[in-house]
Amino acid sequence: MTRVYSFFMLLFLFFATGCLRPVTDLYPEEKEQRPVPAYVVDHGWHTAIAFEGEYLREKIPEHKALPETEFLMIGWGDNKYYQAEQATVGLFLRAAFWPTGSVMHVVGFDEGVESHFAGNEIVMVHLSERGMEQMACYIEGRFHEGEGEKLEYVAAGLYPNSAFFKAKDLYFFPKTSNKWTARVLRKSGFPITPFYALTASNVIRQVK
Repeated sequence: MTRVYSFFMLLFLFFATGCLRPVTDLYPEEKEQRPVPAYVVDHGWHTAIAFEGEYLREKIPEHKALPETEFLMIGWGDNKYYQAEQATVGLFLRAAFWPTGSVMHVVGFDEGVESHFAGNEIVMVHLSERGMEQMACYIEGRFHEGEGEKLEYVAAGLYPNSAFFKAKDLYFFPKTSNKWTARVLRKSGFPITPFYALTASNVIRQVK
């Protein structure tokens, strides 16, 4: 029993402290082979990822609420807590401890990411074209498509030129918005470990 316990403790420590290596086919070591910028944006409690909008727009159905802008920022979260103008303890507990529906938050803007979110901590990463395509394909697959394979609009977003759309996955702790951001970035081959990316600060620290 002691050996079994030790094995599982070592396994836990590996996942809790280790970092997944880059997927070299998608994220080559040479920076010259990674010409596509993407940005992880820290919003305090949660993170989101921003990039050139065409990578995603060419993959998802058209919708009048989908911003036609140079950049898109995508976040994911609980369908009520994420949209709330004022986050309450009740909404937090509901999101954390009860499996609930989820939404994708799509924000559009034309100025640079650092300028548009000047008050936020932002980390830029460089991806390969193939890595960016894989990441965009994964994001596309997280949108719930309703009748006629159309995006399901939920509500206006938190910023000008933004919107919430229905997402496929259930939200529950520890499946947080920050783990979602890490999982999205991992699809590009980036060396990040979604397993323990529970907080915004952890995501930012890993990306740095």
